[in-house]
Amino acid sequence: MSENEELYKEIQRLSQKHFSSCASFYQKGHILTNLEDLEKTFQDIPLQKGMKALDIATGNGYTAFFLARHGLEVTACDITEKMLEGAMKGAAAEGLHIQFRIHSAEKLPYPDGSFDLVTCRYAAHHFADQKAFVRESSRVLKKDGLFVLIDGTVPNGEQEAYDWLDKVEKLRDFSHVGYRFESEWKSYCLESGLVPLKSLFIPFKQDDIEWYFQSGGTSEENQKKIYEMVKKASQNAKRVLKIGWEEGRPVWWWIKLCLVARKAF
Repeated sequence: MSENEELYKEIQRLSQKHFSSCASFYQKGHILTNLEDLEKTFQDIPLQKGMKALDIATGNGYTAFFLARHGLEVTACDITEKMLEGAMKGAAAEGLHIQFRIHSAEKLPYPDGSFDLVTCRYAAHHFADQKAFVRESSRVLKKDGLFVLIDGTVPNGEQEAYDWLDKVEKLRDFSHVGYRFESEWKSYCLESGLVPLKSLFIPFKQDDIEWYFQSGGTSEENQKKIYEMVKKASQNAKRVLKIGWEEGRPVWWWIKLCLVARKAF
């Protein structure tokens, strides 16, 4: 096994460990149950009954549910069994027929050209090899199939804001690998035969610091470090992420990137 493969397996192990311990906090919903990003992303993309879709790193299944409600034939995968257990319960409660599979995002066990649509929502920052994830997504798409990625980002070139957010996320959640600029995701797409069609940027407020720490399994020591980082954030980071205080509690604004790309060949 190469050094890179050993590193990737360790990152995947950490991700499984984190989400196994914190799965219940994602079942409570919060930001993931707000489907505004999906609704805006698919506003001008027709979802036709019978289309085959793969939702990668489905977590508790909110994206998979959204697609299944539109009549798509959905396969939802995740690397963590406890997350899938919550998704399966949710699908059963709604009477949604979704196939659930356990595997990583970097090696998909499906033949080339299996799906009309591949989605991944707010999970790619945990992946051990983000380029491999995009390559595999492209491989399993049919020609002209769509790749939809939704994840956190900061505007291209805003390195101070990126560095602040990346450090906060790593303190909060040991399984965090890294966000990417829109330009980086577009580059990964083009390298894999995916042509970017559109990007949306949707800001939303992080004002529930207790949920943020609980869902991340954040230690008290790291919580204190994050409070200090809010106090000492640079002016550039404050400007981009609107970092501040409300009633003695730290707040900032996330930026969701919603990227759509088409399989070119």
